[in-house]
Amino acid sequence: MADTADNKNSINVRVLLYFLIALLIPAGILGMGSSIFNAPQNYESRVIDGNWKINYRGRNYINSKLERFESDGIVAGEKVTLETVLPEDIDIYAPSVTFKSRMARVRVFENGSLVYSYGYDIPEGHFVPKSVHYVPLSSSCGGHFLRIELTAADDDAFSSAYPVTLGNTEDLMRHYLQTRRLALLIGIFMFYFGAVLLVLSPFLIIGAAKDKSVLFSAMISHFLGVYILCYNEVIAYIIHNDVISHVLEYMALYFIPSIMILYILTSGSAGARVRVLRILLVFDLSMATLAVVLHATRILMINHMLPIFHAMILTEGIYLIYVLIRCDREARSSRRNYVGMSSERVLLVGIMLFICSIFLEILRYYLMAYVFKTDDSAGIDFITVGALAIVLSIMLNYFFHSIDHLTEARTKVKLYGMAFRDSLTGLDNRASCDQFMTGLDADVMSRYAVVSIDLDGLKIVNDKQGHSIGDMMISGFGELMKDAFSDCELVGRMGGDEFIVIRKDTGREAMESDVRSLIQGTEEANRRGGTFRYAFSYGIADSSEGENVQAVYMLADERMYAMKDEHHRQRGIITPSAMAAESGGGANA
Repeated sequence: MADTADNKNSINVRVLLYFLIALLIPAGILGMGSSIFNAPQNYESRVIDGNWKINYRGRNYINSKLERFESDGIVAGEKVTLETVLPEDIDIYAPSVTFKSRMARVRVFENGSLVYSYGYDIPEGHFVPKSVHYVPLSSSCGGHFLRIELTAADDDAFSSAYPVTLGNTEDLMRHYLQTRRLALLIGIFMFYFGAVLLVLSPFLIIGAAKDKSVLFSAMISHFLGVYILCYNEVIAYIIHNDVISHVLEYMALYFIPSIMILYILTSGSAGARVRVLRILLVFDLSMATLAVVLHATRILMINHMLPIFHAMILTEGIYLIYVLIRCDREARSSRRNYVGMSSERVLLVGIMLFICSIFLEILRYYLMAYVFKTDDSAGIDFITVGALAIVLSIMLNYFFHSIDHLTEARTKVKLYGMAFRDSLTGLDNRASCDQFMTGLDADVMSRYAVVSIDLDGLKIVNDKQGHSIGDMMISGFGELMKDAFSDCELVGRMGGDEFIVIRKDTGREAMESDVRSLIQGTEEANRRGGTFRYAFSYGIADSSEGENVQAVYMLADERMYAMKDEHHRQRGIITPSAMAAESGGGANA
């Protein structure tokens, strides 16, 4: 009953830690991403929404709002012209207008003069990425005529016009970063977490754990970080290269399914469905590589593969959820006394949340494109939330897995102590000694020395003073042996008053030095006085004197008994100094 209560208390602590950690990191990131930390603007800024004249396919829309414009299936080469008069009642230092475009070449005119151009240096038929534009205007731009020309670089390049904001250049750039601060924080967190896992991966892969999943969890974190930062135009803002940022965004998105499957395979979450997942892995890697190759050779732009990947992700996502749930049920059924939340369950929840977030993001993408007919603006999205969920679940999975590993290690040590430790002395018992000698025999090139030791006078102490005193004598002698033979690979008790010591890569001469340490230890203990005095006989042999460990041990045992017989013939106890120089001598104190 006490064990059950302790188990429940341990589970409650783990669940509490799970919720605290799961809430603390997102709360901190969301708090840092809130508008509370926004810096105030130095100058007024204004979104120019109404009073636009929009020209599209020969039709003019007067006093229109940009949010109401729909391109209705624009084709490559078609142009949309947006015209307005800048407000006069706004005083701005270093004014600019900022807006976003998607796969379009852009020209901006102020009072009929070209002040900005984008995408016209890219040849026809090549990829023109999305971009955020900052167009500087004249200092007295109030009342000036502003015209923006958007020329589609691809079919269905855009379906609506993005908002246009007038303000101070520095304020607009600061506001741009502040609105994307949450994505920036999450992306940086994922890069940092992935870097930590990447540093740990060699130790976990090569070490006893043999855990390859840590490498792919690091890759998941890095790829998701790249996607989030590119999707929110943070990378483009930092490197000032929209093409590289846009290609990185799609590459990260296309390779994430493959890395996710690799992680599931190496983490042991696939159960018996390994073969099917390997087939999906080959297919996903082939499709992602094909998309990159087609884009590099300009046969097919990388964004044109998006519908195929959406269909692939939806299909595989449903199957992965099915596989993970089935494997979780099988794992739970195999553990009859399973209670609470395991590290595998935390990982399962994170993966399922991420897959569901992808479903929602794909749904939102097609609703915006074909139902609401508007281009979705950058900001917090479902994949960002799902990415944070899966990275946190991976982190918690390793956290709980470490707790389980430490608990298992302590249990193994305890069980080893019960099976292979002598309860009275703490030395290796006979079973452990036999196992060690068997392993030593397997290494035919090994060199070693064996000492056989017999504790003299134990029977007399047991008969005259009682077995409890005899046990004290054995226990104390065991401590002396630990100190004297601390550099030896095996220090054990074979039973009763018989002990054995084995040291690798040495001969008889080196073992004599350790035996002298034991002699000095017994002399010191005897000088302190007590109810008994320590005395022992010993014999030494090395690997050059026998065919195997057992033969060497038997030779050392014979030499030990020869010394013991000599002690009996003398009918007394002699001092260690009298026998220290003899190779097969004895010691007593």
